[in-house]
Order: sequence, then structure tokens, then C-alpha cells
Amino acid sequence: MGDDPAKYHALFDQMAQGAFFQSADGTLTDVNPAALEMFGLTRDEFLGRTSMNPDWRVIAEDGSDLPPERHPSMAALGSGRPVRDFIAGVFNPRKRCICWFNLNALPMFRPGDSSPHQVFVTMHDISSHKRINDIHLSRIRLIQCAGVHPLDELMVQALDEVEKLTGSAIGFYHLFDAATGSVALKAWSTSTLERFCGIDDRDQHYSVEQAGVWADCLRSGKATIYNDYNIIPHRKGFPPGHTPVRRILVVPVQRNGEVVAILGVGNKPSDYTETDVHTVTLFADLTWDVAQQKQMQDRLLAKTDELKEANELLEQRVNQRTADLQAAIRERESFSYSVSHDLRAPLRHISSYSSILIEEYGPALPYEARTYLDRMRGAANQMGALIDHLLELSKVARAVISPEPIDLSAAAAGILQMLQETEPHRMVYQEIQPGLTTQGDVHLVNQLLGNLLGNAWKYTLKTPFPRIAVGKTTAAGEEVFFVTDNGAGFDMSYQSKLFKPFERLHGSEFDGVGIGLATSHQIVERHGGRIWGEGTVGRGATFYFTLGGRCEHEVTAAGDVAR
Repeated sequence: MGDDPAKYHALFDQMAQGAFFQSADGTLTDVNPAALEMFGLTRDEFLGRTSMNPDWRVIAEDGSDLPPERHPSMAALGSGRPVRDFIAGVFNPRKRCICWFNLNALPMFRPGDSSPHQVFVTMHDISSHKRINDIHLSRIRLIQCAGVHPLDELMVQALDEVEKLTGSAIGFYHLFDAATGSVALKAWSTSTLERFCGIDDRDQHYSVEQAGVWADCLRSGKATIYNDYNIIPHRKGFPPGHTPVRRILVVPVQRNGEVVAILGVGNKPSDYTETDVHTVTLFADLTWDVAQQKQMQDRLLAKTDELKEANELLEQRVNQRTADLQAAIRERESFSYSVSHDLRAPLRHISSYSSILIEEYGPALPYEARTYLDRMRGAANQMGALIDHLLELSKVARAVISPEPIDLSAAAAGILQMLQETEPHRMVYQEIQPGLTTQGDVHLVNQLLGNLLGNAWKYTLKTPFPRIAVGKTTAAGEEVFFVTDNGAGFDMSYQSKLFKPFERLHGSEFDGVGIGLATSHQIVERHGGRIWGEGTVGRGATFYFTLGGRCEHEVTAAGDVAR
């Protein structure tokens, strides 16, 4: 066991982790080479120090100075409890920068003691991981800033972030115009404006030939680092009010093979490195992209405002046109109703006087005169029927919709029974799907079914074995009702004329004036639905309709199934 301490110390020295011991009074008593490398100290410089040593500079995650009593080793000694995963930054004099560590402090006790006699501390260098994390957080803050701040403030925010990441005291952003070979100051960081630069004329343009060494990256197209400004032979000095520069790093922003801007930082306490170049380049590119996006958003917002004003004006015009149209429709409906109503009286007179002439003077009149009077009376009656249908169409347009549950199956059965009673000699096979229900205005929906079933009854008059069916199917996932028959049918090339007033697809072999389907179309539209028909000459027709919704014209072959 005599050689155990030697084995222990060999293991201690070979650890990849940094490790050190600190006694109860705070004195550093032992350290391994990995820790010395992380601290940037020699063994003699490290041993014998305490956390109270003024040469230490330790900072917390938020960048504030960490008091000695809060160092993880001292906290563990004071509380007697381990301190785990403590993040702290320590100034490394060799690297002349803050290095970041994850520290764990384990208090150690002698048998029977309640207070630790020393603490064992291990440490991992997390500087690179923290730098990456800080870059991500800065990028997120910059992108968030872009959403709520104007472009000028966004540029300052970007410079403030890159200053913080590189430990710099100066930050500037210039735009470059390749066509004129000139650069223009776009933004300075907050610290540059407040503490370092007192130039009165800040809105200056420079030609690349006139610009100083900070524009060398424009000439080379590559990132430029000068860690000792005073020994640069081609420096041109500074204008009055400009802060002295000790170190400077400037990177170009390139798009489509050309430099469009430069971002620079300066006066870092230690030398700029390739790591700083990488960080500044990331932010230079991101700042350009976010700025471009911001400008596009600003232009888009301006266009959006213009579009909003145009839409508001258009909406006003549409509202006015709608009001004018509604007034015109009401006027037309009132006119149609008045004309139709006023025409009925003279037609009744024509029909009545024609009948009186035939009844009282018929025997004395020549045969041709009686024929003319019969034709006159028939024409007047036909005109009266046409006016009745026009009034019916006008009433549908003016009717107030009062929706309620409707039993379509029962309504269809009642209409077909009435039709059968009017022509009891006809043998028509009737098929009504049970349980058909919907919501709608009872009177208008009954009129709709009456028109469709009336047509089916009429157009199966000359069919040897007439069949009429009422049912339900689906179209594009929507409920669709149908009335189908195997009667005369129609030519689908005339489908567009089906629902126009006075358009008839059949000749005088079938009665009618061509108003029924137009009325049906208006009833369905007033319910927010659709109606359409499909037919084949000599093989029947099927009319589909929805109430209270939209549907497409692609449906299952409900008519064929019903037939």
C-alpha cells in the first residue's frame, strides 16, 4: 500500500479533466496539468493562491463578476454540500480572454468531522460549446428584433450582439456599391456611438481608395484582421473625434460573387482569431439577409396598406352596388307582380266576352267566327295560366324563408297520391325511400317537390311501364336528394337551358309553359343549395338537389339504381 499515493498522483496528473484541491481555509493545495492549461497559469502561480486573490477574474453566466464566496469551491466548503454543474468564466492570461468551465466541487470530510477539511474540484472547458450556444441565442434575438423594430434599430442590435460575442468595444456596418466603388456608413453599435466615437458628420460616403485599412477586405474580398493597428504601414489615421483603434476585424458580405457590405469590430482586449472571423461572418451574413427580408417586409406592409385601402374602397363600392342591385331586384319583382296582376283583369274580360258571344250569338255566327272566338278564348286562358306561373315565380323570390324539419318521404307520397287521383287510369310504379328528412321552408319545399314530381308524372305519360322514384345519395360527401323517372328524358346538350324561364326542351306533345323548373331552381337557391339535371332522350331524367349546402355535379348513378 506504500506506493498507493504515487499511483493516485499519477492518475491525478493524467486526467483529461482539470482538477484541483482547495483546503478549508481556501488555499489551493494541488492541481493537475489539465487545470493549469485551462487557467493559463504555471504550477507555482496557482498553488498557494486563494479565491480572494485579486488576480482572479471569475464571472457568472450573465457576465457579472462572481464574488469569491460564490466560487463553487468556497460554496461547497461553506455548506458542506456538493456543487454540481456550475458554469463560470475565468480570465486566462495566456489567451487573454475569458474561458468558460463547467465545475463540480465535492467537499471531503475526515472521520468524525462535521466540516470538510478540503474540497476536490473538477472542471471541463466548455468555451466552444458556450460560444456556439451564445451565437444561436444572439441570432434568435436578432430575428426576434426584426419582427418589431425598424431596420436602423435592427442593424444596431446586430452590431451589439456581435460585439458581445467577440468581446469587442467597436462595431460598424457599411454598405458597398460596386458600381461606384464607394462605401456608405449604415450603422454603428450602441457602445461605439455612446463611448467611442464623437465624429460630427456620421453620414459619410467614401470611395474605396479614400477609405482606410478598415476597407482592406473590400480590396481583397476576404476577412481582414489587424491585431496591432499602430504598425500597419498604409494606415491613414482617424478624423477628429474618432476613437483610437488598437485591433480590428472586418469581414465582407458577398452575394452572387460580389461584395455588398462589410461588418467590422474592434478593440478586443486580446487578439482576434479565426474563431472570431467565423462568428463575425455568421452575423454579417445573417444581418444582411435579415435586413433584406426586413426591407421586403416593409415594402410588403406598405403594399398591404395600399391593398387594404383599395379593398375598403372596393368593399364600399360593392356594398353600394349590392344595395343598388337589391333595390333593382325589388323594383323588378314589384313591377313583375304588378304587371302580372294587372294583366289578369283584361284577360278575364277577353275570355268572358268570348264565352258570352259564343253562348248568346253562337248559332247566328258563321263557323269560322266561332272558331276564331274559341281560339281567342283558348289563347286568353293560356295567357292567364302563364301569368299565374309568373306570379308564382315572383312569390318565391319575395317569400320569407321559415326553416323547419320536413319529412320529404311523406311530402313526396302525398304529391304522388294527388297526381294518381287526378289520373286514376294511369298505372305508374312509385318508389319512395323511407326516412328522407331535411330542413327548409315547408311551403317552398312542397312546391319544389310538386314541380319535380309533376314533371316526372307528365313526361312518363307515353312510357309503356312508367316508373318514378324519390331517394337520397351522396355527392362529394354531401347529402343529395333526387327525383328520377324513365320517361321522355332530354338531350344533355341543352342542359344549360333547363332552369331558364319559358325554355322548353319538348314540343307541344307535352303541356307546360316552362316555368316549373325555373321556380324550382329559385327555391333551391333561396335555401342555399344547388339543383341540376341529367337525362337521356327516351330513357328518362334525374333531378338532383341539395338544401342548405353546396355540392358538385359528380354523383353516384342514383337514377340508374332507382330504375
